[in-house]
Amino acid sequence: MTKKTRDMIQKLLSDARLSRRIKVENYLLVYLGLRPCSLTTMPAEFPDAESMGRDIDGRVLPKMKDLGSIVEPYRRLKMIENLKREMRKVYKEVVERSEQYRAHIEWARNLELRTFQFEVRPTVRELYLFKDKEVEKKLERLMKERIKIRQEVLRHPPPDLGRVHVVYPEEFNGAWIREMGALYGYPRCCVDRYVSDREKGMMVEERASRQLREAGEEDEAGSLAYFVGYFFPCHPRCPSAISTGRRFLEELRSINPELGDLYKSILQENLELVRRQPEIIAEHRLRAVEAVKKIYRQPPLDIHNR
Repeated sequence: MTKKTRDMIQKLLSDARLSRRIKVENYLLVYLGLRPCSLTTMPAEFPDAESMGRDIDGRVLPKMKDLGSIVEPYRRLKMIENLKREMRKVYKEVVERSEQYRAHIEWARNLELRTFQFEVRPTVRELYLFKDKEVEKKLERLMKERIKIRQEVLRHPPPDLGRVHVVYPEEFNGAWIREMGALYGYPRCCVDRYVSDREKGMMVEERASRQLREAGEEDEAGSLAYFVGYFFPCHPRCPSAISTGRRFLEELRSINPELGDLYKSILQENLELVRRQPEIIAEHRLRAVEAVKKIYRQPPLDIHNR
């Protein structure tokens, strides 16, 4: 590796506009060819995500106040479309004009990474980073399939449909999940377990958290299984997941021992993130309900995926 490349990596790591986990897992690991593709959810994974979220809610929620009183289908649909346009406008003003958003685009360009963005909801985007043109073709196809899956669920909702199934129906499509898991560089056994859990109606986050609690004290090998954030191995001692984490760690150490130490601390944070998932999800739901209560007497219609 040239001095110029090492200096660029050091400059990336010192950029406070990106979180350290995103810099290592989503940029460096893809740049080094260790992962085919990475995903950053914007603005949820920005350093200022909470303040941006409050800003967006403060601008959007008041405009949704009158939606519940409209019963006539045509007027309701028209208002929903107007609200979605307003949400996209707010997203551009709050997120795309921010220094943190610019940092993501700048570093993708600096590292010669390709980008692909997908609108999850009017105020949420996914940013995919990759090097291979073939990955872009796969992403384009998979996102088209994702839209079709969502449209089909809205047209023909299965009985006893839960909220997660409504908002993220692709999470219950085994073929789609397996292809995305391969793009992220996840072990096949872990992806298969994730699919199996979803198909059985099991909450993956709770299963992964419970496994960690049951495993007791973990060693370095245990933390290696959590080689990227929000990845749920089939087991804390999964050989494939541990092997992947060890390979990433050794590669980063070969560049700079301090970079290896940084990644080790991120591995531990990833492990703790999985351990705390049930509590994090409960806190998120409570905050969402409290935010809505400030404006509505009853929860409003979820317009995001209509």
